[in-house]
Amino acid sequence: MTSSQQIVSWYLEQDFDHVAINFDDHLVDAVETSLETSKIDAEFYAESHSDRLWNILRNRIEEDKKRGLYPTFSEVTSGFRRLFCNAKYYPRGISKKDRQRRQRLRSRIQILKAIQSIDDPTHYEALSVYACKLSGASDYCMTPRNDFGIDFFAVIPSIGKSHVFSGGAGPIRIVGQCKNHSSTVARGNLQQFFSAIVSVQERSDDVRSLIPNWFLTERGPIIGWFISHVGLQNGAREYAEKHGIIYSDSRDIGEIITMSRTWKPSEGLCAPLNMMRVEIENLLHAKKCRES
Repeated sequence: MTSSQQIVSWYLEQDFDHVAINFDDHLVDAVETSLETSKIDAEFYAESHSDRLWNILRNRIEEDKKRGLYPTFSEVTSGFRRLFCNAKYYPRGISKKDRQRRQRLRSRIQILKAIQSIDDPTHYEALSVYACKLSGASDYCMTPRNDFGIDFFAVIPSIGKSHVFSGGAGPIRIVGQCKNHSSTVARGNLQQFFSAIVSVQERSDDVRSLIPNWFLTERGPIIGWFISHVGLQNGAREYAEKHGIIYSDSRDIGEIITMSRTWKPSEGLCAPLNMMRVEIENLLHAKKCRES
């Protein structure tokens, strides 16, 4: 992650006290904290790069919208570099559904911090399987330790406006791999993962013992889901798109948990965190039982 990305991410990770904030009022703190630099150096950096950082943040907001994430901020007047925190901002005429989604945002920061604190790869795999469950998976499981990079399997119902694409052809069968790395993942990892997907599609003897029976008995398409903590390098992203591999990062997983209807904002901000921890422990226990 570049210095600019670190600084912009700082804004997305803060639980600001006020509904409206001025970008420039917090920029020195963002630089000082993100880059672990002195106050003097932070002030110089902020003054020299404020325009570029503001534009990066604005682009990030638009990118989040395009990828389906509920944006952290609403940009009110770009000339004044003013932002409204959507978790606390309820404009006049807002729909009930949109209000509920904004209420859920208040938990998203804590959820993302909890995900970032996961340093055990197996726990991160369990988190990804939990995301499958929240996404509507009818069956899901973690795999025993293996040399093929396959971390989980899941079956998720397809939705469409005809019988062919609403279950007639069977649900989508997911082959998943997770990388809880602090840096973006390279193209080679996606190439290896694609080979594993093909092995599952062909029911190769090498991977046959890993595949659960419920996965084999379904007849829907088999696709890959690659989850990386901070995302993919450009070459890896291009490879994934070319070969039909879904790719996500921890922000996607955090969004799935945040917006899940398995919890209500009235239950408190800690409700989704507590559920996440319980589910992870249950999945880890199920994996140990499968391996024994």
